[in-house]
Amino acid sequence: MHYPMRPSDPQEAEIIQESLHLFQEFLQLYGLNDDALIDVMRMVNAAIYGFITREQLELMTLDRSSDMSYEVMLEALLVAIARSSGS
Repeated sequence: MHYPMRPSDPQEAEIIQESLHLFQEFLQLYGLNDDALIDVMRMVNAAIYGFITREQLELMTLDRSSDMSYEVMLEALLVAIARSSGS
């Protein structure tokens, strides 16, 4: 997550394609086109990475359990993914 992958590098391009393929298999029920798949991958990556980073920096200071908030975020991501596909 801290290293920007370069699609122009053959080895990194292979890793990117493998990741895309895994996401495509997981998200096939949503019927996402290539652009929507990339958008969803970026959205999921940013949400999870941002949440974990804030938690590690001890910035989750409100009384509600961060685990409960994480579950809500994941559920919201699933709704957003479904909306991205037009379902």
